[in-house]
Amino acid sequence: RIVCRDHEYPDGDRVKILVNDKVVIPEILLESASKEYYIDLGQGFNKIEFEALNQGTSGPNTAEFRVYDDKGSLISASQWNLGTGFKATILLVKE
Repeated sequence: RIVCRDHEYPDGDRVKILVNDKVVIPEILLESASKEYYIDLGQGFNKIEFEALNQGTSGPNTAEFRVYDDKGSLISASQWNLGTGFKATILLVKE
């Protein structure tokens, strides 16, 4: 489960999510309220990337993401300030 929001002023920041170089969610408008997405991961190594599609009306793109496993345990929590086209990456191993 991925939970995301704009951790600063909601100004139109948009991101996309890729898993193993494939787009799984093409566009998310980040708002102050959290949004949840469920993504299936394959066995072994998984690369999850969050790409800034823009910088809203007052850059940079201020994304906050939390990633949880299938039991609800927090795996990763980060806030990023990304320029358009830049990616934040998380590597996970599913056993």
